[in-house]
Amino acid sequence: RNHFSRSSIAAGGLKGKSYYTLTFTMNFTHKDDVCYFAYHYPYTYSTLQMHIQKLETLHDPQQIYFRQDSICETLGGNPCPVLTITSMPESKSWESLYQFRNRPYIFLTSRVHPGESNSSWVMKGTLEFLMSNSLAAQNLRDSYIFKIVPMLNPDGVINGSHRCSLSGEDLNRQWLTPNPELHPTIYHTKGLLQYLASIQRSPLVFCDYHGHSRKKNVFMYGCSIKETVWQTDVSAASCDLQEDLGYRTLPKVLNQIAPAFCMSSCSFVVEKSKESTARVVVWREIGVTRSYTMESTYCGCDQGKYKGQQMGTRELEEMGAKFCLGLLRLKRLTSVECRFPPGLLDVENDLIDTRCNVTSPTTQVLDEDEPRCLEEVDYSAESSDEQDIDLNETADFDTQYFDPSTQEEQLSDSDIPKTDFFL
Repeated sequence: RNHFSRSSIAAGGLKGKSYYTLTFTMNFTHKDDVCYFAYHYPYTYSTLQMHIQKLETLHDPQQIYFRQDSICETLGGNPCPVLTITSMPESKSWESLYQFRNRPYIFLTSRVHPGESNSSWVMKGTLEFLMSNSLAAQNLRDSYIFKIVPMLNPDGVINGSHRCSLSGEDLNRQWLTPNPELHPTIYHTKGLLQYLASIQRSPLVFCDYHGHSRKKNVFMYGCSIKETVWQTDVSAASCDLQEDLGYRTLPKVLNQIAPAFCMSSCSFVVEKSKESTARVVVWREIGVTRSYTMESTYCGCDQGKYKGQQMGTRELEEMGAKFCLGLLRLKRLTSVECRFPPGLLDVENDLIDTRCNVTSPTTQVLDEDEPRCLEEVDYSAESSDEQDIDLNETADFDTQYFDPSTQEEQLSDSDIPKTDFFL
């Protein structure tokens, strides 16, 4: 315990809690060796580039529409990648192409704060699940178009910042009026969202992946008028406020299927200090009811299957995959038209069984509790269908409903004008 204490103003007028200093000793066993100390499991810009390259190389262009573009260049001259993932149309028929072009959008972003490398591990789990050959992933791609900006602050990641960009500013406080010169990644990402809104294609879900340094578990911040009014005790008749409660659906689903997720830690209050964040601006200006920040702990869990354990990269990737399964259930629970084969829900329930949680083709969490801090960090992106235990349980179902002999002629990437789909 040290002599620093939290400001009484920040503590609401109460005496601030004391802070603590952690000390440790490191013995270097090799002379003239170079060692790095990391605040959390590292995930670099180079790792992201390698991951994207492998996903692009390994995917089947006859089945998966995968495109990588650069949404802009950063202040440091680094390209900021934006990914588009969906299924290829079933055929060249007008109906198939119309369905292909008019799928709802899911918009995901991550790593706006460079120090929150856990958000990149969650995003890795999401990307690998979406690019997998499982029935659930196939149905997600059939149902949605995913627009993903996996690293909103490449400069900060490259230069070792914890929270800021090269302009010395927190980019997640610039969404109200981003400057195209100082905040190009935010400016152009917001521009893409505004364009989608202008053509009546606002995303069904927007989620910005983050990491939290103090709270445990994984949880969400959302946006609610009613809950904000209740929290602030504004003198208004709450019963007169009309609000779509759909913003609670996805967190409730994740609370059921993701062992690390905790609904009781979620908040849907819009604080004044957060009015310039991605979550609030996308909710207010773009009109996305399901606009979230998803926070993953740096520490561990105090509930559920992982209670008392440190969160490792496998658990983080698992959360990214579970988020995708949550979107699949959200699809069923919303009124948006979908074409799920009969029996998919039974398969989905099998996938959600947490006895063996497969997070990605390269990562698997077993029943046995093991020391999470001693795991070998897996930076690879190569698929390994043999490891994909839960997903392979759907093999018979895949054959029944997706027999290639019953499908019409497939399109390749080259058959479709790419400018039609990079919005």
